Amino acid sequence: MKRLSLIGVALCCAGGFGCHPNTSIRQRQPLTASPAGGRSLTIAQVDAIVTPSLTSCAAPAGRIAANGGRIDAASVIPSLNARAFPGDRIKKTLNGIWRGSVEGDDSDVSVDYFWFIDMNKNEALIIAQRTGKQTLADMTPVANAPHFRYLLCAHEGYFPSKDTPQMQEFVKVANDLSQVPRLVEAGTGLKTAALKSREKASLSEIWAGLQQMNYFRDIAARATAFGGALFTGIQVTQVQNPIGPAHMSISWNGTYYGGGSTAIRWTPDVPIKGVEYGTFVGTNATAGDFMVASPGNGAQWKVEAVAGGNYDLGFDSVTLGPMQQ
Repeated sequence: MKRLSLIGVALCCAGGFGCHPNTSIRQRQPLTASPAGGRSLTIAQVDAIVTPSLTSCAAPAGRIAANGGRIDAASVIPSLNARAFPGDRIKKTLNGIWRGSVEGDDSDVSVDYFWFIDMNKNEALIIAQRTGKQTLADMTPVANAPHFRYLLCAHEGYFPSKDTPQMQEFVKVANDLSQVPRLVEAGTGLKTAALKSREKASLSEIWAGLQQMNYFRDIAARATAFGGALFTGIQVTQVQNPIGPAHMSISWNGTYYGGGSTAIRWTPDVPIKGVEYGTFVGTNATAGDFMVASPGNGAQWKVEAVAGGNYDLGFDSVTLGPMQQ
């Protein structure tokens, strides 16, 4: 709003209209959508938005032509269906252990995939490796388990480009990080007790330990593909919307290692460094409360490298939920 105010003053002075500042003018507050009118979605339409699938990439026959290539209105959450959630609730939902899976990849989709998120330290560690085992096989989803879904349709122009749609989905299997030392040792061979105390080694310390044991170099001998990342500086920030409930911005810095038969071209021992970020719209669905970042809803989730290699993706839909209380 400050930018609009400055433009207004500049126009007044340039036009010679003798405008004077009005000290009674305050910063504009978000408008509230009227329940008596305006566009709204059915609960079934909202359910489809918050649970994207590979079929979401295939528009019904004629839709693109009929809409002139525009985004389908049924995939855009209007203010009447939007909800704002406290940042602490989002952080609580994110915190914990997540088991990942991949659907619709170009070839083998069996992957040992786990993600640890520590919102007390605003950091996370993620490992994906095709070694024929499942480190989190004995872990079961928590009650009313949240899912973190990343949908990427086939696109040209990104790094890497995708010829086929892909869904990466994570389900929460623990609300705390007490099992991390056991799982790290089972999945990577790293004994976290050697880093510090077994219970208190931070994710950053575990990441440093993986580097010291040359994990991402040695695993190439037993994994057809592998990748890992440390996310730091995780931020969850409310963003005022011009109308309706506030949106939520989520972002973090990433350091990535990988190799084998992955779409990204890796340089041995050279990490890719970048940023992941997006803006989410909150909404209520049959299964509970969700957050959505996609074209038309907040701001599309993006990954952009700043050093070490080419890694630049824009996801067609990223959803988180149902949110925990």
